[in-house]
Amino acid sequence: MRIKNDRGIKIKLAKAASAVFALVFGSVFCLSNIDPLTVNADTEIIISATTNQNFVGPGDVVIVDVIASKMPGVTEFGPIEISYDLDKAEYVSYDQGKETVGRYYINAQRKNDDIVFTGMDQNINSGNDGSADEDNAASFYSDEQVVLFSAAFRLATDVSGEVRFTFKSIGDFKAPDKKITARIGSGLTVPVRRTGLSSDATIASLKIRGTTLSPDFNPNITEYNCSVERSVTDVQVTVLSSNLWAAVEIGGNQHLNTGDNLVTIDVTAQNGINHMHYVVHVVRRESNIPENSSLVDLEGKTYTFLDPPEDAKVPDGFYPAMKIINGYSVPVFVKDGVSSVILFLYDGNESSLYFYNSSSKKVIKYEPDNLIIKESSLLRLAEVPAGVVLPDDFKPATFDTGSRIISGYENGDGDFICYLIDDDGSADFYYLDKTTGTISRYRFADKKAELLYSYLFDVFLVIAIIEAVIVTISVYIIRRMVSDRTNPRPKRV
Repeated sequence: MRIKNDRGIKIKLAKAASAVFALVFGSVFCLSNIDPLTVNADTEIIISATTNQNFVGPGDVVIVDVIASKMPGVTEFGPIEISYDLDKAEYVSYDQGKETVGRYYINAQRKNDDIVFTGMDQNINSGNDGSADEDNAASFYSDEQVVLFSAAFRLATDVSGEVRFTFKSIGDFKAPDKKITARIGSGLTVPVRRTGLSSDATIASLKIRGTTLSPDFNPNITEYNCSVERSVTDVQVTVLSSNLWAAVEIGGNQHLNTGDNLVTIDVTAQNGINHMHYVVHVVRRESNIPENSSLVDLEGKTYTFLDPPEDAKVPDGFYPAMKIINGYSVPVFVKDGVSSVILFLYDGNESSLYFYNSSSKKVIKYEPDNLIIKESSLLRLAEVPAGVVLPDDFKPATFDTGSRIISGYENGDGDFICYLIDDDGSADFYYLDKTTGTISRYRFADKKAELLYSYLFDVFLVIAIIEAVIVTISVYIIRRMVSDRTNPRPKRV
């Protein structure tokens, strides 16, 4: 009996040892297969919502800030889906957080009854192939909380109780060099405390199209500065009053003068008593050229944009316009059908008019005596290089178009050609029609080949004639022989 008990104890001990071994083995196996990019506290993001408004009522705007606890090199995030009480609030607009401006492209769109936000790192998005290279991988880093964006909601006119804003989902937060986990933190519940007429005369948002305000907008800051290009004479001012029933009056945003202009925003609260006066100093620049704007050509030479003189002499058909060149809106001269534009540039030594082709990135100085405009390309007169053979029978000559004299070559038939280089750097002979003034590439025939073909033609013609004579004689002889056999002549006795 004792032996059996000892044996049972040994079996139990063996089983226990096997279980422990299996547990240890399994743990070691799992640990050895854990992804090296295991998420830790440094790569965990908590998304939450907050607002600094604690006393709101019917018709008020509530600004909901969506905050990330940190941003450890995130290149893409979302979709962040926000739900809210549809019967108590209405989505109005959104603004990017101060830290995300210039770093992320943020997009907002409606999905059923929710608002969905997505973000993409601007550096990654502007790469040649959309991938994260060594430079672009260094995305925005912050160990402190970051306001990703702020969404504005207008409370209903009959709202009461409280309004809830929650995250239905927050999507993924991606980084090129690590795994990131993101989880939903706290939503936002806004109690409606105010009743009766509103005394709020502030504005929740102020934007002027095409420019940036300084300092950053704050409802309690009443004076701002910004600047616009010389070509801008009116500015579009967008104001969102903090309360629906506040009266807003905008003035001074039209017929801007060069220099300083005063744009005013006057707000009167619903109670008719409280008043706020906002001022924006809008400087309409004396120059059409953005500050520190420049252009680098294909060869790496830098040119500075300048305002063209009022008496600038440009080729016929070119007219002034504004165009985006190298990311800057600058004054140019354009002509329909011609891809190159005329710019007034400073090359470090002198200022002059230049032709610029955005496709080839070539900058060509405008020299009227050496320039011919042909449809969509510009052609410059050039010397014939030593290795280029001049077509036969062409001699140096000039052609008077009536407005200028062009140097080129002419043959005995009166055909006039010249050697030209286009704005892509390709050179060739061009034929100029003296009657119509049109110009086209000249395709001249090889005289030696023509003489050879003429000689061969004459030889083959003589051979053909000889063959024809031989055939004719042969036919005649054969027919004579056949005739003699069928009709023999009588012999004389």
